[in-house]
Formats: sequence, C-alpha cells, structure tokens
Amino acid sequence: MTTATSTVRESGRPPQAATFADRVNDLIGWLLSIVLVVPAFWLLMKVFNQTTVRGKHHLQTAPLPLMFVFNHVSILDNAFVDVLVFPPRALRDRKFLPYHVPEERNFFKGPVMSWFMRRVRCIPIRRGEGIYQPAVERAIEILRHGGCVHVAPEGTRTRSGKLLPGKAGVGRVLYETGATVAPCFHRGMGDILPIGARFPRFGRRAEIIVGPPFRVDQFLSLPNTRETWQKIADHVMERIAALQ
Repeated sequence: MTTATSTVRESGRPPQAATFADRVNDLIGWLLSIVLVVPAFWLLMKVFNQTTVRGKHHLQTAPLPLMFVFNHVSILDNAFVDVLVFPPRALRDRKFLPYHVPEERNFFKGPVMSWFMRRVRCIPIRRGEGIYQPAVERAIEILRHGGCVHVAPEGTRTRSGKLLPGKAGVGRVLYETGATVAPCFHRGMGDILPIGARFPRFGRRAEIIVGPPFRVDQFLSLPNTRETWQKIADHVMERIAALQ
C-alpha cells in the first residue's frame, strides 16, 4: 500500500525549511487573526446573528496535518465558520490555525488588501487555471509541514443551495500528503451574506455541523492519477453530504 511518505517522494521535492522571514510573517498573521479577525467575525456570528455549532469537539481533537472541508455558499463563509470552530485550540497552536485558498480576483485587490490577506494565511488561487498552479503546490507544502488548510472542495459557491461535485485538485492534495480530513456542513450563511450582497445582514440564524475526522488511506494504493484524485474528491463530498 502506498504511504504518505512515498507519495511525497513521487510528487516532487520534500518540504523546505521555513526561513526567518516566514516565521515572522506567520507570527504576524496569527496575531492579526486572534486580535482582529476572530473577535470581529465572532461578534457578527454570535451577537448580531444566531449561530449554533454542533460537533466542534471533532475538530478540536483532530490530528495534524489536517484539511478542513465544507460546502461553499457565501463569499465569506470561511471566516463565518472558522472563528466559531477553530478556537480555542487555534489560539494556542499556530499550526492549527488554517490557511485558506480564496479566489485571487475577489480578495487580492491592491497592495494593502493583498498584504493583509497574505498575512492572515490566505493563498491566492485562480479559478480555472488547473490543479498544478502555485496555490495547490503551496497547500501541499503546508500539509507536508504538519499544518492545516481549509478548502471548499466544490471550488465555487453554489447558487441553488445543493452540493456541487468536488474538484480533483482536492483529491490530489490529499493523495500527495496523506492528511486527515475534517468534514463540515453549514446552513444559513447564504442568508447572512447572499451572493451579490456587499454587506452582511443581521438577525439571521445559521448552523454549523462538524463531523468526525477521516482519512483517505483506502485510495493511496491506487495510481497517482486524476481519476484517483476525483474518486477521493467524490468521497470527501459524500462525507460532507452525510452531515446535512
């Protein structure tokens, strides 16, 4: 059976040691997150809206490296969800604070916004440019270093509310890192910030459900191909769907 270590050898270079600048930027991002991002979005979700969370303990005890996956309905649902499920562990364990892969054309607008997004662990990805682009390689690198990445396997927001098929790129990242997966399903985020809205709404209800972590070891003996990656992505979406 193929192991996570052997897939790293097959897929390219090993993880590179972090530089001093990398460590400084990592610390700055962690401080910005816990001082600014977490409090602001926590108030939005728990005070100005009513959000319930179930199964948070599954995530709090999940082993690293970890990929956190969920359904995607709102442009800011990453922030809406993460501030409620990653603390308190993420406040004391910097490796557990997740990286995100938002669409570059939506979030990296101008030098100030780009600087901020990079500091709060956002990796710009360009939709439609394939599964070998730098953002995917960076996600693999982070997981090989024992970190955490939060992705929406559908690759885009659903307009109908129904789950979309998972993208093969998610399967590639999991195949080549052997990371644990923590599934999540949420509802109501599209009411707080609907597609096309510029500002969040207040007085809405939302629910977040986190499921038990799982691994994709049963796929690692298969060839390292797009077909295998798609099978992994389909399995991930099945585990998200089971939480509805």
